[in-house]
Amino acid sequence: MLSLPVFQNPDLLLQALTHSSYARQHPGTADYERLEFLGDSIIELVVRDLLYARHPNAPEGELSQRSDRLVNQACLADLAVQLGLPDRLRLGVGAQRERQNPSLQADVFEAVIGAYRLDAGLESTYTYLVALFTPLLEESWDVVSLDPVSQLQEYLQSRPGLPMPSYQVLGETGPDHAPCFTVAVLIDGQVYGVGRGGSKRIARKRAALATLKQMDTCPLN
Repeated sequence: MLSLPVFQNPDLLLQALTHSSYARQHPGTADYERLEFLGDSIIELVVRDLLYARHPNAPEGELSQRSDRLVNQACLADLAVQLGLPDRLRLGVGAQRERQNPSLQADVFEAVIGAYRLDAGLESTYTYLVALFTPLLEESWDVVSLDPVSQLQEYLQSRPGLPMPSYQVLGETGPDHAPCFTVAVLIDGQVYGVGRGGSKRIARKRAALATLKQMDTCPLN
């Protein structure tokens, strides 16, 4: 599981976790919407900065596409789940089911980043986001046209005699509405890659990508 940054002012984190439905039922309570606005711009800045620095020969169009793949609802919602944010959300009485809404999860992640910017400053927030997004950035750059699961299957199909991969769920942690799955790729009974994510699908993709990276170093015969 990923870890939240440490807040000097816990009230800022509490605000970032407060939905408008809760604020309406508790007059005088601020919700996360202004913090979300701030966090959204900071996340995009850091991701684009990373892409620009790490891939100096990539054209603008490709950089823009890669940025869109990282700063989108699915990716940010997955980060929120890995950080355990849905479980900590303050929601109104009639909005409890929204904990599982990917759009809301992504918004809360942005709000937490905005809150941390106010709490610790831009430099600390930048450093925190670099640690979160660097692995995702490399995954995004490696996966060009096919998703990792399809890439792995094509890789093995192109080598006669090699068995097809299978995927095994090794474990599940977290509450029911915000799980974190661990999935392994098995080839001929041997584990080749392990991935984690807020859904089995995401964990499976990350396990396949880890396997592909390993095969780049030690190809199967």
